Amino acid sequence: MDEKRQYRHQGLTICTLGGIGHGKTTLIAGIIKVVSRIGSTQTDADDFGPQQPTHHSIREQTYVSYRVVDYETSGRHYTHIDGLSHGDNVKMLIGGSPGIRGAILVVSAVDGVTAEAEAEIRLASQVRVPAVVTFLNKAEKVKDPELIEICEMEIREILTDCGYAEDDSPVIVGDAAKAFNYKGQNLNSDHWQPIVNLIFAMNRCMPQPLNPLELPLLMPIRKVTDDPKGISTLYGPVVQGGLAVGHPVDVVGKGDRIKTRCVGLRHDDTNESADDEVRVDAEMGWITPGQVVTQPKSIRSHTEFEAAVYVMTQEECGTHIPLVGNDKPEIHLWTIDVTGHLHLSSEVAIVNPGEHATVRISLDIPMALEIGTRFEIKKMEAKIGMGVVTEIIE
Repeated sequence: MDEKRQYRHQGLTICTLGGIGHGKTTLIAGIIKVVSRIGSTQTDADDFGPQQPTHHSIREQTYVSYRVVDYETSGRHYTHIDGLSHGDNVKMLIGGSPGIRGAILVVSAVDGVTAEAEAEIRLASQVRVPAVVTFLNKAEKVKDPELIEICEMEIREILTDCGYAEDDSPVIVGDAAKAFNYKGQNLNSDHWQPIVNLIFAMNRCMPQPLNPLELPLLMPIRKVTDDPKGISTLYGPVVQGGLAVGHPVDVVGKGDRIKTRCVGLRHDDTNESADDEVRVDAEMGWITPGQVVTQPKSIRSHTEFEAAVYVMTQEECGTHIPLVGNDKPEIHLWTIDVTGHLHLSSEVAIVNPGEHATVRISLDIPMALEIGTRFEIKKMEAKIGMGVVTEIIE
């Protein structure tokens, strides 16, 4: 289609993972070129590489830098993110912004899987990115077919070890530069056929987009105002799900589950940063900040969990503080700080700024938690890191 469309459908956000110089940006440009023939896109292929990167704030001064393109094919709308560095991909996956739901792993057949690429795919598995499709790039530069097979086997072994089933995680062999530089229009040409195969694999394997309104209700509580008549007004953002007056709700965290119902609701449509207000039946002092309002039985309180964490650099947070074993940082969870006890694995002695690792955290008080819950790490009153819950232990 030559006409550039305004996208009305909710899109699926995906990203490219892989080593520097393996052809991630060139592959996206090749995808854009093919999609312009079989679907629609708002960006020309020649404009994607030189595009000024977006700098998206995920934690005050902590930014993810990436290029982005929207395209639609076979009725599916993709928002495709291309992180500028390995660090950007790590921050994007752990920080959850933009919310990645699928990934294309790009591996150069000349160099094989790099340590950074393997770390990214293992992290994607940890944070529950549901689908990965691999593009084995620069295949024409490798003259020995057996080397292609060995590289493909290496990729398959890593994906299987990360829990990605072979039938749902295909490996497409091709050459992104050859596709991008092709001047013809034949979709069946050797230049474009691998890209067409990749797009078909994406349409088959990538999940459907999540609609936040269809997820279970979740509202972190920032402030509580009690009424002697047994009504409490709760202030906070409804981050997912919907609510109506009369609906039963649970208040979870910092102790027993409180079962109640919504008796009033107010949302300020004119101010996106304004908190929602929810009024519930509750005795004075029952509900406090740090708890969450949820759909009944949709989330529980826990004290111990595993998490993928990233420690910010001095440029990102203004200080240079690592994480060490038996640390006791403050975990900023939902709307409050809770003291946590940090445990590193036996293979890791320290997590320096700019690094990420898997850690185990024990909280002093039970908090509402589920796999995918994001949090911040604070030491000496400074925010020094961020994390995401990957396993619930207790």
